[in-house]
Amino acid sequence: MYELDHRKDQIMTVCKVALANLAMWVRDHYFPASYAHATWQRLLPFFRLAGRVMREADSVRVDLRPFNDRQLNRDLAEVCARVNQLQPALPDGRRLLLSVGR
Repeated sequence: MYELDHRKDQIMTVCKVALANLAMWVRDHYFPASYAHATWQRLLPFFRLAGRVMREADSVRVDLRPFNDRQLNRDLAEVCARVNQLQPALPDGRRLLLSVGR
């Protein structure tokens, strides 16, 4: 009999849990109150948004492509406003600024 090596499976499980925790932390800090119990499936369209990243000396601006849905665009605008209000800093010290494109 051979013993199975489950180390790779355990590492993948830890990575999945870490990613889920990161998504829930972002949800709790930056999304509107209506997303308080949102699942990964409801948040996924926000994390898949296309956009443009512009690097500047003191900040990084991310211009996100809007949705085709009005309600999602209102929620996206609120997320951008919350991020800009809280002014999160990247590891190199630059501020992260989000905006909704045209």
